[in-house]
Amino acid sequence: MASILIVDDDQDQLRILQRILQRDGHDVDTVEESQTALEKIKVQMFDIVISDMWMSSRFEGRDLLREIKKVDPALPVLIITAFAELNDAVDLVANEGAFYYLEKPIEIDTLKREVNRALDTRGILTEEETESDAVSPEIHFHDIVGECEKMQQLYKNMSRVIHRGVKQVLITGETGSGKSLVARELHEQGERKDKPFVSINCGAIPDTLIESELFGHEKGAFTDAIQQKKGIFEIADSGTLFLDEIGDISIQMQSTLLHVLEKHEIRRIGGNQNIKVDVCVIAATNKNLVEAVKDETFRSDLFFRLNVIPLHLPPLRERVEDIPLLINYLIQKFSDEYVDAEPKQVSQRAMSALCRFHWPGNVRQLENYLHRIFVLSENTSIDLDELPPEIIDTSLPTTELEIGIPEGGVALEEIIKEYVCAALTKTNGTQTKAAELLGISRRQLQHRMQNYGLQSQDFKDSDS
Repeated sequence: MASILIVDDDQDQLRILQRILQRDGHDVDTVEESQTALEKIKVQMFDIVISDMWMSSRFEGRDLLREIKKVDPALPVLIITAFAELNDAVDLVANEGAFYYLEKPIEIDTLKREVNRALDTRGILTEEETESDAVSPEIHFHDIVGECEKMQQLYKNMSRVIHRGVKQVLITGETGSGKSLVARELHEQGERKDKPFVSINCGAIPDTLIESELFGHEKGAFTDAIQQKKGIFEIADSGTLFLDEIGDISIQMQSTLLHVLEKHEIRRIGGNQNIKVDVCVIAATNKNLVEAVKDETFRSDLFFRLNVIPLHLPPLRERVEDIPLLINYLIQKFSDEYVDAEPKQVSQRAMSALCRFHWPGNVRQLENYLHRIFVLSENTSIDLDELPPEIIDTSLPTTELEIGIPEGGVALEEIIKEYVCAALTKTNGTQTKAAELLGISRRQLQHRMQNYGLQSQDFKDSDS
């Protein structure tokens, strides 16, 4: 039984929704004003809030949503909306934290389904761990490299998905950022690890063939169907199906896929029998599906069905501090692969140049470049002259520094401090850019700043 708060200035709709949810055993409270609802939420625990989008009070649904997220970010809020307000509702879900929207007139089955889904999500997103979670071993993702704050949050969310057995996940990120690696880790660390893991690139299959690939076909279903064929949903039954580049499938196929996700059954082309399937569906895309929903090239109901637990992979340029870790990891990987090759290391000058590059192809591009260099280089130390020309920043000096040391000696830490201050001054206090100039990670820079008692704001221009 859940505790649900319904907010609506339409008394008739309040009573109807209350009656429906109470029949399912929920404890339902109702209010007609957003301000009163907010006061209740601050002093009383609710599992779900259902709010109309437009009300006559000074607080409309959008305002209430924002205030609720300040009080309890994990509290699911379902927005009731009219058809004319649909784009606004999509924006609330995609950008402002609403869980989903209920379009008027509200269908009872849709209401119950979304309430149940919200309850499941409430358990996943809350910071409070159950007893079973507390004793669960910490998950280490050995094949995913990164220690920056954004990656730590990704690991945390991945662990929640695995511990809770979530069956629908959406991974977003630019091409080459590692989405397929995350999908594989979710499978291999989860309870389905001994079952099939099936992957398909939706963007690489023509529209005329994708339905057959997904759901299979019967013999004689079409000209080339000379025998029965199972689709990948059947092949992945009891395991995991990874739908890469989900944003590339047609609207018609999106509708079919939504039906499969809701009913957990498929039908082969040319068949007359529904086949039950139990599949964890992990979808991935490099497209902005929020914009695709607004442009009506991607179904909003499918997007929100997949987007229960979104996992976002940041581009490599947003986690520069992880580049040295990735480089060392990849060099070791190639050393293990080519056992006859001499061990190699990357010089500090080359490391600095690699950290300054913007990496439009992300981790995949970095891996490809290092792989090529590792194989072709005859030296044990990879230096600037072995890097591709586009990586070397010609605006920065690449010659060795000539430093004179006075007779009485010099305090090395004072010199390092001066260089740290110079880098911070040059970058207007921006730590990531300063770390790039120094050829170190952002974390290493922060450690130095802490030792020297330096603050970023001390280096910002007064006019900025």
